[in-house]
Amino acid sequence: MQNSSDVDRVTISIPHSLALQSEIVRSELNISRSELFRLAMERFIQEQNNYRLATIAAEMVEEYQTNRALTSFTALDGENFV
Repeated sequence: MQNSSDVDRVTISIPHSLALQSEIVRSELNISRSELFRLAMERFIQEQNNYRLATIAAEMVEEYQTNRALTSFTALDGENFV
């Protein structure tokens, strides 16, 4: 458990149907409501970070394929330098 100085208290409003569903999941997992929402937020943030990274990588594909400075050492890929 985290020290109370390491956490922020947050108040949220959610639709009643979502609250009911979250209570079922919380009960099945035998965790607190705070733990359930913390887990959900962590997962959502990780998914957003993954999406952001994938978007940036997709935007860089053309740059990588056309910029000779980025691909000048590609011919060496897989060579043994030891």
